[in-house]
Amino acid sequence: MSKERVHILGICGTFMGGLAILGKENGIDISGCDENIYPPMSDHLEEMGIQIMQGYDASLIPDADRYVIGNSISRGNPALEYLLSTKADLISGPDWLYKTILKDKKVIAVSGTHGKTTTTAMIAWIFEDQGIDVGYLIAGRPKDFHKSARRGKDDIFVLEADEYDTAFFDKRSKFIHYKPDTLIINNLEFDHADIFPDISYIYREFHHLIRTLKEEARIIFPTDDLNISKVLNMGCWSKLISYGINGQHENSISFSQDNTPTRLRIAGNEGELDWTMLGEHNARNAITAVLAAKQYGIEMKDALNSLKKFKGVAKRQDLLFEDHRLVLIEDFAHHPTAIKSTLEGIKKKFPNKRLIAAIELRSNTMKSGFHDNNLVEAIAVADKVFWKSEDFTQTEKLVGAEPSKSSQIVNISEFVKEFKKLNQADDLLVVMSNGNFDNLTKLLLKEYKND
Repeated sequence: MSKERVHILGICGTFMGGLAILGKENGIDISGCDENIYPPMSDHLEEMGIQIMQGYDASLIPDADRYVIGNSISRGNPALEYLLSTKADLISGPDWLYKTILKDKKVIAVSGTHGKTTTTAMIAWIFEDQGIDVGYLIAGRPKDFHKSARRGKDDIFVLEADEYDTAFFDKRSKFIHYKPDTLIINNLEFDHADIFPDISYIYREFHHLIRTLKEEARIIFPTDDLNISKVLNMGCWSKLISYGINGQHENSISFSQDNTPTRLRIAGNEGELDWTMLGEHNARNAITAVLAAKQYGIEMKDALNSLKKFKGVAKRQDLLFEDHRLVLIEDFAHHPTAIKSTLEGIKKKFPNKRLIAAIELRSNTMKSGFHDNNLVEAIAVADKVFWKSEDFTQTEKLVGAEPSKSSQIVNISEFVKEFKKLNQADDLLVVMSNGNFDNLTKLLLKEYKND
């Protein structure tokens, strides 16, 4: 009997590339095509013997039993139009993932506006460090694993549960397909302005997810997020596991004012979160990860010992360079709340350094101007900020709100020269974007490493 053959349209995205890896591990003959074939995902897939074709030329589309369609693929795409004309068997990525991998697994799904990638990586690492060969799908480059996805020998699978839409033919959120046994909701804010008119539409998607959960499922969430409370008040039929901040809650985080370790309390037991990660948001991710692991028999003390060794995910507060002239950090911040918490965490860790932020407004929501007022508040602890956007009017407005410490980036090469001139000893520059910022960090590293 021949192998099942699957071809993936849009294979080089972090999610779709992860699906390709999982399919290959599952014994399926996988190939794919994409317009944007770049490392590290392209290298990752080629190492596994997965053939990737450049572009969407219909004449190059191979025969396959099924075609997995990424949510970046829209009508007018020549490969898609050909497949529609030939009545090929099309399926979305999330639906294929459930039917191929998740259906036979105990699924831990990590949802929310911020922290999905890091929290997923934390949970996967806790299981790995405790000797459990868990399956995972991480939409980023985890530093603790060689691959961004694996099927795993154990029956537990942890993945990010994104509220973005599924495919051109399925406008429900991706996470509706996953049917998790444990659902984490880290936080909930307005995002994805390109598909959601306002936050009430996001409430509805989360409510639809919760409506699909079985009675025995568990939902882990913080008590201080009013948006999550609004969603849960729309109806909930599963077990709730919550945590609080600096209070008497059964599960809670206690933050110190200095650099001593944050303390966690879970079911009456206490322990220190003694690790290298920065900021309150990562401590929140940690208690969520510890609570999730506890549902599968891992005690808090063991989970905390594993987190001591956790290296994190690339582009999440990633320390790229450090000498007497400069500390360079790269971060994936794509929302004012994430920017604020990241900058505050870095300032607490490096209180004596001049904190400089270079921020690219790249997501559809950031570019829409919806968050502009919150962005001004988010940079309060920074000493100097450089803004980059395709919309110069937007960056001029942000510079005008804080003219004493703000500037606009018009050209990346010119900015690198400008930055080297203003750079003082012991500066710290954090580069923040959910894209590659026109290779800004690579250009800076080239300048400083060659000096």
